[in-house]
Amino acid sequence: MLGLSVALSLWVHSALAGDASQASAEKPIAAFYRETWTTRQGLPHNQVNAIAQTRDGYLWLGTWEGLVRYNGLEFQLFDRSNTPAMKDNGVRSVRAASGGAVVIGTSRGGVTVKQGDAWKTWRVADGLAQDEIMDALLDRQGRLWAATESQGVTCLDHGKAVQFNVGNGALPSDVAFALLEASDGSLWVATARGLVHIVDGRARPVPRSAGLPDAPVFRVVENAKGDLLVGTERGAYRRIRGSSRFALVSSLLPSDGVPSLQEDAAGHLWVGTVNNGLFRLAGAEVEQFTSGRELPNNRVASLLVDREGSIWAGTNAGLMRLSDAPFTTWNSDQGMTDDYVRALYEAPGGGMWIGTGRGLNLWRGNRIVARYTKADGMPGDSVLSLLQSRDGSLLIGSYTDGVLRMRDGRIVARYDSARGMPGSNQVRALAEDADGNVWIGTTRGLVRMRDGKYTLFGTAQGLQRDFIISLHMGRDGTLWVGTSNGAVRISGETVQQLDMRATNGAQDVFGFLEDPDGTLWMATDRGLLRYRNGTLQGLGLADGLPIDTLFAVVDDRLGNLWLTSNRGVLRLPRKEAEAVLAGRRSPLRFDHFGEADGLVSSQANGGSGPVALRDAQGHIWVATARGAAVIDPASLGKYRHELPHAVLEQVLADDKPVTLAETVRLPAGTRKLEFRYAAPSFLASRFLRYRHRLDGLESGWVEQGNRRVVQYTNLGPGSYRFDVNVSAPGLGRGWGPGVTSVGIEIAPQPWQRRSFVAAAALLGALLVYGLFLWRVSHLRQRALRLEDMVEDRTRDLREHAERLRDSDQEKSLLLERLRKQSEAFERMALEDALTGVGNRRSLDAELQLAFGRAVRSRRDLCFALFDVDEFKQINDRYSHAAGDRALIAVAHALRDGLDGAGMLARWGGEEFAVLFERITLERARAICEAMRQRVRDVDCSAYAPGWTLSVSGGVAERGDAVRYETLVARADALLYEAKRAGRNRIVG
Repeated sequence: MLGLSVALSLWVHSALAGDASQASAEKPIAAFYRETWTTRQGLPHNQVNAIAQTRDGYLWLGTWEGLVRYNGLEFQLFDRSNTPAMKDNGVRSVRAASGGAVVIGTSRGGVTVKQGDAWKTWRVADGLAQDEIMDALLDRQGRLWAATESQGVTCLDHGKAVQFNVGNGALPSDVAFALLEASDGSLWVATARGLVHIVDGRARPVPRSAGLPDAPVFRVVENAKGDLLVGTERGAYRRIRGSSRFALVSSLLPSDGVPSLQEDAAGHLWVGTVNNGLFRLAGAEVEQFTSGRELPNNRVASLLVDREGSIWAGTNAGLMRLSDAPFTTWNSDQGMTDDYVRALYEAPGGGMWIGTGRGLNLWRGNRIVARYTKADGMPGDSVLSLLQSRDGSLLIGSYTDGVLRMRDGRIVARYDSARGMPGSNQVRALAEDADGNVWIGTTRGLVRMRDGKYTLFGTAQGLQRDFIISLHMGRDGTLWVGTSNGAVRISGETVQQLDMRATNGAQDVFGFLEDPDGTLWMATDRGLLRYRNGTLQGLGLADGLPIDTLFAVVDDRLGNLWLTSNRGVLRLPRKEAEAVLAGRRSPLRFDHFGEADGLVSSQANGGSGPVALRDAQGHIWVATARGAAVIDPASLGKYRHELPHAVLEQVLADDKPVTLAETVRLPAGTRKLEFRYAAPSFLASRFLRYRHRLDGLESGWVEQGNRRVVQYTNLGPGSYRFDVNVSAPGLGRGWGPGVTSVGIEIAPQPWQRRSFVAAAALLGALLVYGLFLWRVSHLRQRALRLEDMVEDRTRDLREHAERLRDSDQEKSLLLERLRKQSEAFERMALEDALTGVGNRRSLDAELQLAFGRAVRSRRDLCFALFDVDEFKQINDRYSHAAGDRALIAVAHALRDGLDGAGMLARWGGEEFAVLFERITLERARAICEAMRQRVRDVDCSAYAPGWTLSVSGGVAERGDAVRYETLVARADALLYEAKRAGRNRIVG
């Protein structure tokens, strides 16, 4: 597929326009895609004091409960409990040094620097004036600078300590809040009594006459153009270019403390305040974003614009990421009557009518300009359908009040059962023909309104069902009707049914799209259907669609069809659809948009309409459960970003971490290796895919999906190289050119060394040669007595022949022992050394063979994946030894519960897998449930007192899968569904 999500292919750095003729230049902050993290999502503390990004892509967070590293998927905590170099958990500052180091300033523990796997801490004993650090950095000369809480600034210059404080006249205050190394190599210090500039070791306080207020300075930063930006207790200031004076950044900002500032790639300034939340300055415009709009807290202590363009805000109540995603969603945050959008229709003169569960809205110029609710005569329930009539009025189909006609913002007419309209008052679709007849799709039939008179079409007139879902007026005047049991076409008074039963079993027809040549596309509950020249064909799950219930199909006129569903929006190239329908290729390749792409909700709505459309500017609009989403298809090409490189996070040898280097050298006897890696990205990390290979053992790449850990067991001595590579299916690009590698050398045992083997061979040869010489001498002596010893010689030769036969038998026995030993080694290669069950290699091989047998014989085949719930907590709370005993217990319990009904293997880490041949999904699910209960009954009090083991599992059947990897992916998805549903359960 071209992608599981275009979050990866569409890393965003610029705004997405709304109405091109009326929209402002910038998308409102409230329309940005937002993610929030607190202690509930894994942060150790909700106050984020500092944010930094290192050159490998990782995000580093400073909290009151330790240092946090984030790779886009999970947080890793470094604190006093697991990192001896960390002398205090209160992290006030985090800086990324140019050499890749992380510089951490703590509340009571001095300054700690992490360089690779090495940690080093400096405290008062090492030359610091104080252990209470407010900020710290490593400058380009390798000097360590530390701003302290009450003792000024210390510079550690390769062992020499230089102090800057009030006592030596260098600083106006000993309270130093922040530091900045400028592009010219000089240093700026923010203090409680102003700003100080240190040049060539000389400190020069900025005079009050320079324009800064008589107030503490909290932050000083430099933008890409070299401008100096200063956050003070009374607002944000900018140094006037070419001058030593400062001026207010904007008079529109409040006179509030500014502890954080950052400028993005577009030159917009983001300002974090103490009491008033987050501000963005774009030109002369200032926009505020506060806790009323989902900011965790109005005190924004830290800000960062990462390399992918996302804005990170660290507050007193959590961490937030804002990103300008491809989709913009408009909802109640921007003033709409409700989030639940049921219908859309383009307004005359530009703009969009948006019908919601609580009224009608008019969007124009990147804002909601009008709202109509029950107080304006609107129905008190959902707007289900919209139609801009030829007479300029707007027809509104409701849930219980029939049809309303609006003109100039006023309701001028109503059509419902109380006024003689047949059918029902629930109106899900509207259409108008060339003669001005209005067609009304209700849940009890289709109504034609002509000159104030009504005609009802129902099952008696040829409809398959009375429940009307969608309507489409064809170019030739034919009305297409989508019902809950198929489609019909109405021409004049003639009703003709379209038999859809043979096309994937489709029934519900949610939407239509007509091509200029008359081809009709239909979005149905069983995929996308194409009706051309009297022939109906369908695309569904078997053709590669990830979901078969589609609500709308829209042509972007750029060669793509856009499909909406309950699980996001698909962009399907027309040439892909046509090629698969013609049998030229399979499966489909497409882009899949979700919540990481700006959809506040991936649930698009259907059963009303229109639920998706293309406006006059070429933008695609989609009705969702959390607002009206819009995207500009023509701008997607501008959002591509380089693939991230994989980073090796950890290498374990025999379950013990090793120091990472270009080549990792391991001692003799090392049998097990584990590699953990990630490609840090914060826009779409969960959609990245990985592959690996261990050169020296594997001849080719092994695709790993989204798994980021791989294990090897029973390795022999020798030289290996581990490679890992990243792909982005959502980009439509293959594997990236960058490969991350590490060399591995496992030393041999003494008897495995070449020198030992060579010496043994030489000694053997010398013994043979000595035996040969002795034999020749012996024969010569015997030759002299040959005549007298013929009979003795014959006997000796006979005995020698018998010895040779015995030797031959010994050789045969030795070969047999070697064969048995080889078979034992082969079994070890297919068996997990810790648990005694099969390993992934053995199950992979058997799964491939079993899948082929199942396809050929059409027999049942099921595959299940189990994951030990919260296993990491066992290791963290009780020790890795306890974790190993827990894994052994789980393996034995799973094996006992399986009772020979399938093949069990350790899939990797805390995951296990089971292959079921000739067993139905229902039976496999029941067996898996029994296995889950066996694990639940395990007594682990001996090694993890108070802990109860449990597993989550997903079990999938082969179904229509044509590749065994698809079966594994289905089981994996069900496993994660079980995890999300609360763990300790089986989903299948």
